[in-house]
Amino acid sequence: MRQVAKIASIIMLAASLGACQSIRPDTAVVTLDRPTLTVPPVDNLHLKDIEWNVISKSAKSGQPGSVDEAFRKGNSSSLYALSAKDYENISINTANMLKSIKQYQSQVRAYQQYYDVAEPKEGKDDGKKTNAK
Repeated sequence: MRQVAKIASIIMLAASLGACQSIRPDTAVVTLDRPTLTVPPVDNLHLKDIEWNVISKSAKSGQPGSVDEAFRKGNSSSLYALSAKDYENISINTANMLKSIKQYQSQVRAYQQYYDVAEPKEGKDDGKKTNAK
C-alpha cells in the first residue's frame, strides 16, 4: 500500500511540474533609442600648498603685542597663524574646489537627464504648465 502511495505521489509531482513548464509568459524585447550621452569634462584639482604656523604659550617671545594679548583673552594654549600669501592660497583653493564641485554636479545632471529621457516614468507630467487663476 505504501508502494502505491509513493508511486502516486511521484506521478502527481511530475505532472504538476510539467504543467508549470508549459505556461510561458508573453515577453517582448523592447529596444530604446537612447540619446547620445555627453558628459562634461572635469578639470584636475590642483591645490596650492599652505603652511600653518603654530604659536604656543611656551614659545612666545615675551614681546608685548597682539600675541600676548590673544593668549590672555582666550582660553587656548596655542594660536594658528598664516602669512598673507598662505591666506591668499586658502582663498584660491576654496574657489578651485567650488569650481570642481560645480563641474561634478554638471556631470551628475547629465547622467540624470540621460536616464530620465531614456526611461520615462509613469505619472510624470508632460512639462506643460497651466496657469490657474
